[in-house]
Amino acid sequence: MSIYFSNNFKQQQIFNPSILKSCKNIQISQIALRCVLGLIASQSFQSPVKSIVINDTVGASTAQSLGAPFTAVTDILFNGESGCTGSLIADNYVLTAQHCVQDVFFDELSVSFRSDDSQNSILADISVSNIFQDDTFGLLDGTDIAILELADAAPDSIDPLKLFGFNPEDLIGSDATIVGFGLNGLGSVGHESIADGLRWSAENVIDFFGGGFDPLFNDTFGSNIFNLDFDDGTNDNNTLFGFGSSSSPLTNEGTTAGGDSGSPLLVEKDGELLIAGVLSGGSTETSQFGDISWFTGVTEQRLFIEENGGQFVGDFIPLPPPIEPQPEPVYGINNGSFENGLNDWSILGAATIKNSDFGTPPSDGESNALILNELVAVRDDEIEEFLGLPFASLEDLSGSFPSEGSAIKQTFLANAGDVLTFDFNFLTDEFTPDDLFNDFSFVSLSGLDLLADTFSSFVESLTIFFEETGYQSFSYVIPETGSYTLGFGVTDANDPSVVSGLLVDNVTLTASASTPEPTTTIGLFATAFGVFSFLKKRQRK
Repeated sequence: MSIYFSNNFKQQQIFNPSILKSCKNIQISQIALRCVLGLIASQSFQSPVKSIVINDTVGASTAQSLGAPFTAVTDILFNGESGCTGSLIADNYVLTAQHCVQDVFFDELSVSFRSDDSQNSILADISVSNIFQDDTFGLLDGTDIAILELADAAPDSIDPLKLFGFNPEDLIGSDATIVGFGLNGLGSVGHESIADGLRWSAENVIDFFGGGFDPLFNDTFGSNIFNLDFDDGTNDNNTLFGFGSSSSPLTNEGTTAGGDSGSPLLVEKDGELLIAGVLSGGSTETSQFGDISWFTGVTEQRLFIEENGGQFVGDFIPLPPPIEPQPEPVYGINNGSFENGLNDWSILGAATIKNSDFGTPPSDGESNALILNELVAVRDDEIEEFLGLPFASLEDLSGSFPSEGSAIKQTFLANAGDVLTFDFNFLTDEFTPDDLFNDFSFVSLSGLDLLADTFSSFVESLTIFFEETGYQSFSYVIPETGSYTLGFGVTDANDPSVVSGLLVDNVTLTASASTPEPTTTIGLFATAFGVFSFLKKRQRK
């Protein structure tokens, strides 16, 4: 998975304390840490700002000529450096992605308007006077949209783009245009960290609308997401074939990449190109053939966009999602081995179901739950509210700032002396151990317990992750008869970039006649996997 922004993954860890001087006017820990980590990223490794990648047959010159006329598509600058893309939707309002600007001060931003000549000459650089966004945090949650208010009006020669105001599901199978700034390249090799500074454009087909499909986990996450794959005529790169995608590419087929975040998904309606979506990310780092672009739909955010200058064509207003009634708790754990998917569990963020094909067999039955700290991961305070935990309790538990994460929960009735048991397996792509990026997993019941972090004992993983703890067991004696909420979660620590996960299985409540003092124990859950996984050799990318 790739968030298409400039500093989006960690390759090595080098910390220069002098970069702290660049973090001004810090007010809360989340903004402070992201400011620091963004600067760490820019100094300690090259994480490229990328842009449109087009198929090899038509090549770069076609992408450049297609992109030149889109003067309403802008380059968003962070302290003078290109970082994201946006679209002019009113004289002094630019639409972009929320993840680009959620922890940025407006006075760090400016918007560069470029002409339609072959060099995309600069027409104006205009500073940003305000940022409008909601208080959600999730890449694929369907709300990854923000609006920048400009200190001055855009050049008169540039006409704002209007927005698609019809049912987004009607666009499945439709041709679309993608536009962006940054690194560029060809589908056979990807972007190769090469940038020409020009606005590139390509075409693609909208294959699916719903959650964002991630082939890494073979599942969809979130909602209100347009999915477009980068086809080359082969079945291998027809990544969305399960949703009816054709492997046949368009003549000017292309895809997006980092630095395109916030760029528009343009569709034609009655001869006019309208913005149907805003780029949130994609499935690969390289943007080669087979890559999937994820665009957040604008129709669900219609009222917010209209309040801040946007004009829609069409009068479709989606119905709000139904509010599911919370069932009354019953005695015991329902669906504790996840054989019925995630039924009976409430979800916040990213969670999915896996079986033995994932690489590590479930500890019980044929399925287990996998919780992830990205894709639709949320802020730590949202997790704490979801699980009924005190503010900052996750930070207190781990000693690290939990930048984003996900959780599941179930409320149940239990009697004093009953024993709750479950099996868990923490998986990570972080270095182990890692003082700065110490991702962690946890369980909440009567209190909050750390299950594992990067300082735990690990074996190499047969899954898509580099390492895992292997399944371990946890038990807890219920101290008093009553209602309990059991929660499981996993979070990033200090950075929102490297993925970790928590497998959970065999959650069971066993009745007991006695009522001993409450205890919590964690012991190694022996599996054949744990014996043989050391034989596996894999090089970290």
